[in-house]
Amino acid sequence: MGAAHSLNHSLFVITSPLLTLILVSLGTDWLTIGTVSTAASFIYGVGALAGGPLGDRIGEVKAITIALALAGASTFIMLLSGITTGIVIYALALILMAVFASLYHPTANSLISKSFSGRMSEAMGLHGVGGTLGVMSTPTAAYFIGAAFGWQWAFVAFGVLSIALALVFIRVFRGTNVRTKNGGTILDALKIRELWLLLIFNVAVGLFMKGVELFFPTYLYENRGINQALAAIAYTAVLAAGVPGQWIGGKTADKIGSKKVLIATSAGVFLSLISLLLFPAPYGILAFIALYGVSFYAHQPALNSLAGFLSPQNQRGAVYGIFFFTSFGIGSLSQFMAGYMADVYGLDAAFYLLAAFALIALILSFKLPKKTENKEK
Repeated sequence: MGAAHSLNHSLFVITSPLLTLILVSLGTDWLTIGTVSTAASFIYGVGALAGGPLGDRIGEVKAITIALALAGASTFIMLLSGITTGIVIYALALILMAVFASLYHPTANSLISKSFSGRMSEAMGLHGVGGTLGVMSTPTAAYFIGAAFGWQWAFVAFGVLSIALALVFIRVFRGTNVRTKNGGTILDALKIRELWLLLIFNVAVGLFMKGVELFFPTYLYENRGINQALAAIAYTAVLAAGVPGQWIGGKTADKIGSKKVLIATSAGVFLSLISLLLFPAPYGILAFIALYGVSFYAHQPALNSLAGFLSPQNQRGAVYGIFFFTSFGIGSLSQFMAGYMADVYGLDAAFYLLAAFALIALILSFKLPKKTENKEK
C-alpha cells in the first residue's frame, strides 16, 4: 500500500524537473502548461468523489487495482506527443492519469480503516510515509530518465511500475476483495453530522496546505534572501521531516487519541508559520521546516483514522472521497487568494493569510469529536 501511494503521487511530480525539456519539445508556453496542470489537479481532487463510492460498491482492492493499472497505462499516450499536436497529447495523457489516479486515495484509506483494528492510525501513518517518500525521490529519478532517454520515457517508466504493482496487488490481496452491501453515496456520507466539523477543519487545513505548497520556495527566495537552490532544498527538507511525522502522528493517535494529536499538530503548524514570518533567517526558516514538516504530516493519519471511527463501513469510501476533495479541491482556492495578496500587498501578507487559516484550524481542533475506537466488526 505504501508503494501504491508513492506511485500515485509520483505520476504528478514527473513534470516539474523536466519542465524545460517538455516546453521546448512541445513548443508551448508557461500559461498553457500551467492551465493543463491546473485542470489535471482539479480532476485529481474531484475524481475522489466518485472513487470513494466506487470502492464501496465494487470493493476497494478492485478499485485500487483499476486506478494503478489504468493510470499507469495512460502514461504510454505520452509517446504519441511527436506524432500530432504535442500539447494536446500531453494534456490528454495527464488528464487521463488524473482521472484514474483520483480513484486511489479514498479507496486506499477505506481499505486500511477496515483492515486494521486497534492500530488504524499507525497503519494510516505508514501508508502516508510511502506517499511522502515517493514525492521526495521521484524528481531526481525522473530527471535522469528523461535526460537520458527523453522526457516521455520518464512518464512511461513510472507507468510500467504502476502497472506491475497492480499485478502484484491482485496476487497479494487475492480473495480479499469484499463488496460492501448497500454501499454509501456522497449524500449518505454528508448526512453523518459528526463529520461536518471534521470537513470544515479539513477545508481550513487544505487552505493553508496548498498555499504553502505553491509559495514556500518563492517566499524564501524573494523575502528571505535565500538562493533558489537552497530554497528548493528547504522544501525537500520539509518533506523529509514529514516522513517520521507520518509515523509519529499515527502511532501517537493510537495511544492518546486522534483529537489530542490534531490539537497538537494544528498548534505546531500555526507556530511554524509565525516563526517563518517573525524570526530572522535562518532561525525562522529552520523552525518552520521542523515544526511544519512534522506537524502537518503527523495530522494526516490522525484525521483519517478519526473520520473512519465516525463513519459506518459501507460509507467509508464516500467519506474519504469527500475529505480528499475538500483538502485538494477546495483547498486549492488558497493559491488564488494567496497569489492575489502577494501581487497587491507582498508575499509576507500572503503568508499572514495562510497563518490565519492555520489559526482557524487550531481553534476548530478543540471542537472536534473525541473518539478513539471504532467498535464495528
